[in-house]
Amino acid sequence: YEGEQLLRTSGVDYTIVRPGVMGRDDIPTNKVLALADNGGDLKVTPVTHSQIASLCVECLEYPNAAKSTLTAMNVEEGTGEESYAPLLAEVESDTRDFPTSLMSEHKKAARNGAAILAAVMAVFLSGAVAVTKSVWGVVIGLVSR
Repeated sequence: YEGEQLLRTSGVDYTIVRPGVMGRDDIPTNKVLALADNGGDLKVTPVTHSQIASLCVECLEYPNAAKSTLTAMNVEEGTGEESYAPLLAEVESDTRDFPTSLMSEHKKAARNGAAILAAVMAVFLSGAVAVTKSVWGVVIGLVSR
């Protein structure tokens, strides 16, 4: 997100495209295109490289796509659009406040993950100690007979 924020504050026109999962070419292509402006949310779905390349080129023909953040996904076949043109015609410039930095979220997630890992390790080690004590108790009991 920091790269996106640099673009937003640079003063130049930009169009940020957030594609779905790219790489598969075996997905339906009949009226599946969906677009959300203002960095809106769509269900994450596979998209083809050619769909996203087409979107990027088509954005150049729509001045209203300047200063916008577009989420590009596919929807159920027959419920989307055949091309990006009608979707791009409705795009509006960004109006929402985007996070300026996600570093605090990353740090919080790392702290939570470390705490969970420490708790799991404590439980594991206490179990290992208990098993070791039991085994040694049996061994000592057998040796002392």
